[in-house]
Amino acid sequence: MAKINKFRRGNIIFILIILMLLLAPLGISYFIISGQAQKVLRAFELSDEDGEARVIEITASQFQFNPNVIHVDLGEKIIFRVTSTDVMHGFYIDGKDVFAEVPPGETVEIGPLQFNQPGKFKIRCAITCGPLHPFMIADLIVEPDYTLFVFVALTVLTAITVLLYVKTKGREDRILGINRKVKIDVLKRVRIIGPLLKRVLQWRGIHFVLILPNLLFFMLIFATGFFGNPTGNKNFSIAVVWILWFALIEFMIIFASRTWCTMCPLPAVGEWIARRRFIGVHNVRKWFSLNKKWPKSLDNMWIGALSFLVMSLMILWLVTRPVVSAILFLILIVMGTVLYLIVPARHFCRSICPAGAYIGYHSNESIFEVRSRSKAICDAHPGKECIRGSPKGYGCPWKLYPGGNQENTYCGQCYECLKNCPLDNMTIKARMIGEDLPEKAIRTKNNYDESWMGFIRFSLVIFYTLAFFGPYWFLKDWGNMGNAYGANLASINLLTPTMGGFQKWLNWALLVSFVALIAFPAIFYGFSWLARKAAKVKDIPTKDMFGAYSYVLAPFGLTLWIGFAITLILVNWAYPVNAFSDPFGWGWNLFGFKFDWYPIFPHLIPFIQLPLILLGLALAINFTYIISLKFFNGRKPAFRSTAVMTVLYTGSALLFVYLIG
Repeated sequence: MAKINKFRRGNIIFILIILMLLLAPLGISYFIISGQAQKVLRAFELSDEDGEARVIEITASQFQFNPNVIHVDLGEKIIFRVTSTDVMHGFYIDGKDVFAEVPPGETVEIGPLQFNQPGKFKIRCAITCGPLHPFMIADLIVEPDYTLFVFVALTVLTAITVLLYVKTKGREDRILGINRKVKIDVLKRVRIIGPLLKRVLQWRGIHFVLILPNLLFFMLIFATGFFGNPTGNKNFSIAVVWILWFALIEFMIIFASRTWCTMCPLPAVGEWIARRRFIGVHNVRKWFSLNKKWPKSLDNMWIGALSFLVMSLMILWLVTRPVVSAILFLILIVMGTVLYLIVPARHFCRSICPAGAYIGYHSNESIFEVRSRSKAICDAHPGKECIRGSPKGYGCPWKLYPGGNQENTYCGQCYECLKNCPLDNMTIKARMIGEDLPEKAIRTKNNYDESWMGFIRFSLVIFYTLAFFGPYWFLKDWGNMGNAYGANLASINLLTPTMGGFQKWLNWALLVSFVALIAFPAIFYGFSWLARKAAKVKDIPTKDMFGAYSYVLAPFGLTLWIGFAITLILVNWAYPVNAFSDPFGWGWNLFGFKFDWYPIFPHLIPFIQLPLILLGLALAINFTYIISLKFFNGRKPAFRSTAVMTVLYTGSALLFVYLIG
């Protein structure tokens, strides 16, 4: 109890201080930037003042504005003359009551508008014009862009501050001043909730109760994907899965680790058939399965990492064409079922599932873990029910020794160990973010499958940001294969790519793959070599430092993906909400609500994203220093190597700042 009180008194206060240090400059900078132009905080206003307005000609076509980047001067009056070359488009400027319909073949004048706040704003199509409609975006930059200048300064200041912190007060047991070794036994220490949660998780029916609604959810995905509206933002299989579910998974990782795997239906059907049970424990050890052994060479993250990359190469079709998403999930559920009947364990989840790969990779940053209370008690206990199973539960389907497990990567949180343990030695613990990351980085520094999962995830958040929210149409056109059609099962033939379309996609695939698999890892290796030189050590190979340091991309990348998820929800929230009331996109209104599309606080999105970028940068620097302390015998070489890697991390952070600022 003393440790818990110490955690509350010291660390929570420090957390609040860190949050104030991050948020206060942002709030101050927002008001300063806004005040440079106008005492009253308004981004733009309709102008009735005398004076000549500049006319900007814009063409709108599927799925781009031309020009896609527009520069205006602070205080300048502008008239937008927008012409649609094909179908009905909308013209919307983030955060303002500026909206116009642009009929096909017609020209509409909007304005005059006077721009009184510097910064970058998005112009969006506000009327569904086809499958890539949500990504039809142009950048409006009001110059001088003080926002970007302040964001860059804050990023560099954060890097310098954290470097000074680790140089003067950095310790192995602390992350940004917080004791990372303090843990709370939730099931024992948290009153009322802990005992209740324990009873729920030890109930054999909880797994089935969580999976069944998700299985029905997937059945709806198949139905709407194959037979619903072919336009993605009007179809449940796209609007709910790729906006709501995709965003929630990023938050679930940080707060609940691999809890999605607890309720995921993809391998569940095969598991039920193999066990011949929905809920109870089968007394016969021989399952309805071929009982083959999984090849040891495949017992890693390589297939899952590469399948996530391949899925991402098709992302612009997956998130816009319902039939493509339905086919993907059908393939995954068939694979999960068939594999379980061949190899009766969660090897599909461990090694093949693309979602399982990236969730597992980031799960060590979670504040949540399933662990033994005492490893010594588990080691001394001869029964090992957590591995062999018992009348109360199955042996670990993930092929772990729960009593000795030290990381979240491959723990699918099925809670069989919690049901099985006769010594009540398994529990759930709350902990500091990335508590076991430095030890894991040293222990598994040569697990390059996990290193490349980090490079893939980190690189892809750049390309997802550009494809979903960037103005660069050519990238979207490459990934989209130049195809203007939505598709369900009846119209799937419309997706047959032309030779020119395939060549465009090949450009996208080669660019993304080159950056994720070759360019970024090569740059990271180069900095690892420089860090080794700066540390002046000869007995540690560069490849070991490269492998260990790559793990800091896990917390850094996760904060960037959370920022992406927040943007995804704030801009596109209306699509999944409407999809619940009209899942097939046939004009239904089952629950009596339909919302017009509009983004929530879009002008504040950069100010929400920046603290996450800075937090990821700070964590990357601090974790690198702790890993370096474990590598080297001394604080000076650890600091020198960390300083070199900080240059790379800061450059990466500045790239994201440029994308959002």
